[in-house]
Amino acid sequence: MKTKIWITVFSLFLLASCSEVLDISPDGTQTLDEIFKDESTTGGYLSSCYQSFPGFSYRYVGLENLPTAISDDAWSIGRNGAGSASLYLGAVTTVGNQNKLGYMKGLFGNGVSGWKYFYLRIRRINVFLSRIETAAVPSEAERAQWTAEARVLRAFYYTELINRYGSVYLITEPTEVGFDESTLVLSTYKQMADFIISECREAMKEDELPWRPELSADAKRMTKSIAAGLKSKVALFMASPLFADGQDYWAEAEAICKESLDELLAHDFELYTTVRNTSVFGDNAYQEYSTTTRDYSSSPRDKETILTTNNVSTNWNYQGLPINNATSAGMAPTQELVDAYPMKNGKYILDLGAPYNDVKHLSPNFNSNSGYDEQDPYIDRDPRFYASVYYNGSTALNQQNQQIEIEIFRTGNSSIMGSNTKRTQTGYYPRRHYNPLSRRGKNVAISWRYMRLAEIYLNYAECAIENNHLTEALAAIKPIRDRVGMPNLDEVEDVTIDQANLRLMYRNERRIEMAYEETRYYDVRRWTSPGTDMDIIRYATGMWIEKDPNDGTLSHMRFQVGDAYDPDTKTWAGDGLEKACYTSKYLLHPHDALEVSRLLNSTGVNIQNPGW
Repeated sequence: MKTKIWITVFSLFLLASCSEVLDISPDGTQTLDEIFKDESTTGGYLSSCYQSFPGFSYRYVGLENLPTAISDDAWSIGRNGAGSASLYLGAVTTVGNQNKLGYMKGLFGNGVSGWKYFYLRIRRINVFLSRIETAAVPSEAERAQWTAEARVLRAFYYTELINRYGSVYLITEPTEVGFDESTLVLSTYKQMADFIISECREAMKEDELPWRPELSADAKRMTKSIAAGLKSKVALFMASPLFADGQDYWAEAEAICKESLDELLAHDFELYTTVRNTSVFGDNAYQEYSTTTRDYSSSPRDKETILTTNNVSTNWNYQGLPINNATSAGMAPTQELVDAYPMKNGKYILDLGAPYNDVKHLSPNFNSNSGYDEQDPYIDRDPRFYASVYYNGSTALNQQNQQIEIEIFRTGNSSIMGSNTKRTQTGYYPRRHYNPLSRRGKNVAISWRYMRLAEIYLNYAECAIENNHLTEALAAIKPIRDRVGMPNLDEVEDVTIDQANLRLMYRNERRIEMAYEETRYYDVRRWTSPGTDMDIIRYATGMWIEKDPNDGTLSHMRFQVGDAYDPDTKTWAGDGLEKACYTSKYLLHPHDALEVSRLLNSTGVNIQNPGW
């Protein structure tokens, strides 16, 4: 019997559903045999495997970056009941759209879970790979490239699945009508990582698969550099406590991460270090790189980017500054993130091993010789701080294209105002991915970098540290520090370099280098052992600033987000707020309850993750 393909039919179940249908067809109604007999529809079928490619960044519900909002780097205003609001309150279930993590609402489309989304596309790729060897193609070179591309794309989708859900089903062949799901066996993270790494290595052997796209139209197409990056990512994750199942995979992970880094460096990938627009960015290449678009050519200016998923710009309805009449302040940086940025001399303002003396982070454990001034806290900091955070006294363009000082003290133009959606709740506004030339009425597009070379350097450095290869780790971190003019970690005065200390410094370095790029969300989880709460994200603090009306002096006070200050009595009221998503069950995404029930009936196995 021939298999028909309808353009509007959507498979409701994980694998094959009750009929062998796919949700894309180049001409609306064709059999698979017909599709793969024509070179144009063969190419169209591969394109369908990319359909609705995840945008990440600000493509979640409410146009907030949900993973950043529920990390310890930011506190979201939670506008219009966005995903973060439910997660802060712990109001998450496994049923439908209340499953804010399983669905990542807004990223995959309403009513579609990440589990279903990725498996539907994996299933298409399995069909494609089963047919491509005999399919009609424009040339044998394209057959080879498309085959390699499809294998990397499937590896990408599986990487996203395992990083969210942990154990998944490894399926590499098309599923037929009546497929016996009872034969399915969940694969561990390590088993999936081995598969992904093997697939990427095999795909990278194909000469026709390019290292980077040379046309903007090919921005999301898979390349050898993406394959190298995926190898590095899954190797790092498989060795991390959450996924290692008590095993020591660090030596294997280090070798794989070194392999990936060497491959990228040998093929003209390098950090973005040369500022093009010095009148706007001065010597801060990190800021220019983070707030501009990727260019495409055989020899691009941007040789750091591995994969961009979409262009984004400041959306004044969802994230912006009061001086620009923004509707929402968006995801405000926490005091914890601000504390992570060292001084320009490289010294940390807090003791990294015990940064706070209390669980709510209101009593910082200061490093007395750092040079940090509690009442003038924003001077002489790491240049990445100025590229990532709007603080009291920084400037930005208003609607009239004028540079305006941002006043976050209580009576200022951008002060904290309780739950007012236009105002920060932490005393800071997000600056990362915010082009300095952007203002209301003139949004400047930037590229969202899903994967870049700096992360690959850091992945290798982490594995080297865990194997006590400290010299190699320091060498991998040095280019990242050099870019922003910071001394390398072993060049900071009075710093002891041993494995424990370097691990702390590395984790801090990764946090600030990758701020607002979603990595912190996954890092905190993978560094946490199964069944353990993530206490580090439970409480968030901010900075309250009072300005003396007589002499203009400023007083800085740390406070727990949610508390209120009475300037008349100079006292605080309230019990503060917390992120209820700090508990251990939030280490992995929950599966949809209906899918859990269906698979339990067909396989006898409960796939639901712990705590849900």
